[in-house]
Amino acid sequence: MDRLRILKPPASESRPKAASTTRPRPRDSVVKTRRKHRSARKKNVIFCPTQESYSCQLSLLILLHTRSYGTLRPIRQDDSQRSIEFDYTTLPRASERISFGGLLEALCYRGGVARLPYLEALEESLVDALQLLHSHSISFPVSAEEIEFSRRWGDNWGDLKSLRLFFPHNKEASWASDRLPPTWKADQLSSARSIFFIPKLLVRLGDSSGPTLLDLATQQALTAYLKENPTFHHDLYCLGVAPMTAELAHQMAHNLAIRNKTEKSRQVLESFFGGPMPLPEPGTSPHTICEVFSDLRARAIESGEHRSSSTALGQDLKPKLLLDSPALVTRFICCRAKVASLLRDPDRKQWWLTAMDLYDAFLSSQEPSSVLERICAFDLLHYRDRST
Repeated sequence: MDRLRILKPPASESRPKAASTTRPRPRDSVVKTRRKHRSARKKNVIFCPTQESYSCQLSLLILLHTRSYGTLRPIRQDDSQRSIEFDYTTLPRASERISFGGLLEALCYRGGVARLPYLEALEESLVDALQLLHSHSISFPVSAEEIEFSRRWGDNWGDLKSLRLFFPHNKEASWASDRLPPTWKADQLSSARSIFFIPKLLVRLGDSSGPTLLDLATQQALTAYLKENPTFHHDLYCLGVAPMTAELAHQMAHNLAIRNKTEKSRQVLESFFGGPMPLPEPGTSPHTICEVFSDLRARAIESGEHRSSSTALGQDLKPKLLLDSPALVTRFICCRAKVASLLRDPDRKQWWLTAMDLYDAFLSSQEPSSVLERICAFDLLHYRDRST
């Protein structure tokens, strides 16, 4: 009993103590917070595969940062692990990072902005940065994916100072060596300028009040750009291109149709063929249909609309204005069928049946390259099911 009395505390001591007014933070919360911060910092680390790459990446980041170019700011490095920890403190407060595609998309919806000098200033900033790196024997290949921009929220898009060039991590950067071609500096500067070629062209087309003649190479580049960016509104800037290659006309009609720009798509089609496209009679052979529309295009080229500019056409451009590809005729008919559907045209079923017959004849051996071709390949509208 004496032993139990010793082990048992007095009644007065068993009472709970009053709660403290200052409650210390639990130790485990502090540890978790520190771990969270450490793991967040680990995300902003560049690990270089070689010592040469490590010294190059560190040098170019320091060089760009000290010359006030927007880039990753190195805050510490580990020579043994060839790692560079960085942060984004070079970005202005309350700012956003914009990809090159995001910049182009934003320019689609900005009216009354002096966009050409806007783009030219950014181009010169990129070229100046490359020349700085070249002067320190650093090779820095760039493409639209290797550059970004930053701007503060609420800044005016028309102000050239509101947008800054921003260089993210470029894995392809390296010290200049004999492995590079002798013209590597000129090649990289040319590549940098080519990034802004199509955007500046689109701005000029949008500002033009009359027909614009473009050479074959420019129209081919424009076609490729519109194919890669079908949801952008840049095709509206190209309506004044005349004469237009078959590839460019189709890409514009296609993009406008899938964005439900019905009247604009029909405008492109009728301009290309010199008038409304005639609906082929049921049972007409695919080859006959191709001949009919090829002839329509040839007569449109010879019409007064294009005759005034025919003397200025390059010899390489003239053949590309013609429609001599059954596959391309099929794609034009697909666009016309889509327009008919959007307009709720009574002949829309026959347009789609014609498009499906042409697809079976000329494109069925390859995978569908667009949503319109998928409709034909799999009869997604079930027009053939209803006709049987």
